[in-house]
Amino acid sequence: RASRTFVRALQLRRPRRWRRLPVCTALRMTKEHQWKEEDGSRQQNTDKDTAGRKDSSNDKKGRAMKAITILSALIGGVAFLARSQGVESSIDRDDKDVTCGSAVKFAHFESGNKYFLHSANQNMGSGSGQQIVTMMANKGKQNSLWLLREGHGQPQCAPGDPLECGQRIRLTHLNTMKNLHTHHVRSPLSRQQEVSGFGEDGEGDTGDDWIIVCGSGAKTLKRSTKFRVQHVDTKRYLSATEQVKFTEQNCGGNCPILHHLEVAARSSPDRNTEFKVELGVHLSK
Repeated sequence: RASRTFVRALQLRRPRRWRRLPVCTALRMTKEHQWKEEDGSRQQNTDKDTAGRKDSSNDKKGRAMKAITILSALIGGVAFLARSQGVESSIDRDDKDVTCGSAVKFAHFESGNKYFLHSANQNMGSGSGQQIVTMMANKGKQNSLWLLREGHGQPQCAPGDPLECGQRIRLTHLNTMKNLHTHHVRSPLSRQQEVSGFGEDGEGDTGDDWIIVCGSGAKTLKRSTKFRVQHVDTKRYLSATEQVKFTEQNCGGNCPILHHLEVAARSSPDRNTEFKVELGVHLSK
């Protein structure tokens, strides 16, 4: 059957996009597609076998990821709408544990919880050129929601499970699906280690993995307490300070991140590396 398909394909006039392709490429395309005549016209059908070759585990993981994202976004819209109208959302106070699958905002503790971990669909003009991550002084912005997930290559954590101190996690930006990431590249202002958004559809590499560092004696991450996040690969801590921000002098008059704080990763923990979950949509069992 495969041979008949191959011969029949060669008898047809080759599509325009094949004409300058190498022979091996044309043969590969012939193998992946079947051509047939129907009512005097030729139509292309995609090979069902090729379409069906999907890894089942990745497919399940993708569906679970989409479900969590959609659920978090929908509940998030309700929660923030209620808050904007002066109504305290019950979703925010259902569970004092920070849980897997939740969409939360990380407030910078040293600045009085005025600045929130933020990202947008904009790339840096220097360094790695990856997606910008900053601290922004606007807690009402939806661009500051981060999805809490298991670490790269780790068993999937069940939505609603409390996050344990010392647990390896990823922080995925809900609007762009980029992961909070750092690597051995200098940050633009403080010349610490650059922090960026990385990956596609929530999938990147081990540079996206962070460890939750709680206070002494704590077993799970609580919304009411401050904590740190330490990068697994480089051992550096997520940090920011009001002393290092983007201005017209260092970013230009049309700077899209004007007055944002630079987010970087530093080698040692201090007051600038402390954060708190100020707002969020918390999933619970």
